[in-house]
Amino acid sequence: MPDTRALPRSPEQLLEELFAIFPQYRAGYPGPIHDDPPTFHSVLIGFSSLLPGMLMSSSEAQLRGFGELVSAAVQAGGPLANAFETCLLEHLHQIRAERALRPYLSKMARERTKA
Repeated sequence: MPDTRALPRSPEQLLEELFAIFPQYRAGYPGPIHDDPPTFHSVLIGFSSLLPGMLMSSSEAQLRGFGELVSAAVQAGGPLANAFETCLLEHLHQIRAERALRPYLSKMARERTKA
């Protein structure tokens, strides 16, 4: 699935992208998880803890948009891909989000999940 999506280049851009896909996340955003400058990892750790609750009220368009973001990041590689893989994809089953998100992930992203 070729994707020309412009990927976030900073943790702040990633957070804004998550707010754009899931407006309900902005309302429930707890703020940074520590006082250090945000990283891709810290943004996704905070996000993944609230993801299961958001999935119940998410539209198919939101799930598709998030799946496209994750899949494009994994395909591109680099620090953002590493953050998605280690902070989200490896834990999808544990946070009970795999069933909802798996259909929207690319084959490469699905292969990064752990059962």
